[in-house]
Amino acid sequence: MTIGIGHGMLESMQIPVLGELETAVLEFIWSHGAAEVKDVHRELGTARNITLNTIQSTLERLHRKRLLARERIGHAYRYAALVSRNEFRARAVAGLAGTLRGAEGAGVIAAFVDLAARADKKNLDRLEQLIAQARTRRGAGS
Repeated sequence: MTIGIGHGMLESMQIPVLGELETAVLEFIWSHGAAEVKDVHRELGTARNITLNTIQSTLERLHRKRLLARERIGHAYRYAALVSRNEFRARAVAGLAGTLRGAEGAGVIAAFVDLAARADKKNLDRLEQLIAQARTRRGAGS
C-alpha cells in the first residue's frame, strides 16, 4: 500500500495529543511499515497484556486523527502512516513553540539551539540557513 501526504497538508494539520498507547502504536507503524491489527497486537498487546480490541480501537483513533490510513484487505484493515516520524515531530515541536510567548518562548528557543549545537555544528549552519529563508519569506510576504 502506497500512501503519501499532499504537499502542504502537514503545515495546516494540527498535531493531536497522543496517549502512551497511541504513541507506541504509531512508533510500531513507523518502524515496521503498514500492518494489520493482529501484527500490532502480537508485538505490543501481548507484552502489555492488552486485548486485540484495545489495539484495534487505538488504530481506529489514530485513523480518525488522520495519522494513519487504512485499506480493507478481506475482513481486516491494514494501517499505514500518513505522516512520517520526522514530520510528526517537527509539527509537534512547532505547535508547542507556537503556543509559548515571551520568556517561555525565548527559553525554548535557547534550549533548542543549545541542543542542536551539541548534536552537530552543521545543525547551527542549517539553522542559520532556515532563519535566513524565513526572513526572506517574511519580507516578501509583508
